[in-house]
Amino acid sequence: MAALVVLTAAAGVANARPHAAPKVPDLTGDWSTASLTDLERPDDFKSLLITDAEAAKFEKAHRGQPPPGADDEDDKAIGASQGKWWETDVGMIRVRGQVRTSWIVDPADGKRPFTAAAKAARKARQARMKRPPENPEERPSSERCLEPGAAAPLIAGGYNDNYTLLQTPDRLMIYAEWMRDTRIVRIGDTAHPPASVRVAGGDSIGRWEGAALVVETTNFSPDEVAAPDGDRAADMRVVERFTRLSPREIHYAFSVTNPARFSQTWRAETVLHPANGRIYEFACHEGNYALANMLAAARRLEGRTIDGVAAGAR
Repeated sequence: MAALVVLTAAAGVANARPHAAPKVPDLTGDWSTASLTDLERPDDFKSLLITDAEAAKFEKAHRGQPPPGADDEDDKAIGASQGKWWETDVGMIRVRGQVRTSWIVDPADGKRPFTAAAKAARKARQARMKRPPENPEERPSSERCLEPGAAAPLIAGGYNDNYTLLQTPDRLMIYAEWMRDTRIVRIGDTAHPPASVRVAGGDSIGRWEGAALVVETTNFSPDEVAAPDGDRAADMRVVERFTRLSPREIHYAFSVTNPARFSQTWRAETVLHPANGRIYEFACHEGNYALANMLAAARRLEGRTIDGVAAGAR
């Protein structure tokens, strides 16, 4: 009887030992989202999925070429598309073997569902960019090296589409080559700051759902929400899912909910593949001189005529 008691007690001690935490995939590495597939579906295609033959035809025509509309007025004076390094010498994305014509999978047309007010605001902004600037606020934040490159969601821009992911048990660091920006995801945290607290790039918390790291980001700065009516209380919610499919592929899916700009939640997905080499510093410096020079030039143009039209009337 005594021996039986000892064995039972020993078994109880063994069962009381803490269990090891479940093993989760490691997302650490240097990754890229570069591809010939854009966020939105081009007019070349009418459906989300195409055949390999159709993809090969599109890739042959577009590999190594600048994205459509890449040349702007500033570029034309300094070599146009030849003055930039576009990461287009790649193929279209293939998600689980299927060739995709856009990242966006919902809505079905592959376009972001802007509200009428948001469309009007975008059109007005584009018009402002075509005339000499009257103040710094009329210029994009990227000219002041303030654009968050690691903010959710991670959207490709044609170049510098590279990221370093560094994972620990309770954090995921996302370092973007674009603007040298860094986002920290708090894994296991369940609460965002109060709605009054706004952060450039948003506040990100994550949780594991099986093999997928689910990241929810809110508390974006008002400019990022881009409410056409200037509503500072408006917010955006982005939910990302990082799923390691293989040593050379991470499935990346996300949804964006932002009633200030979009008529519905829209969803997209793509794959992250290993970056082609190390990620080096993106030393943004445009704001050091260019912004002041553009404003000074605009002042000099006041009172003169451009194409026969008074600059002040443009």
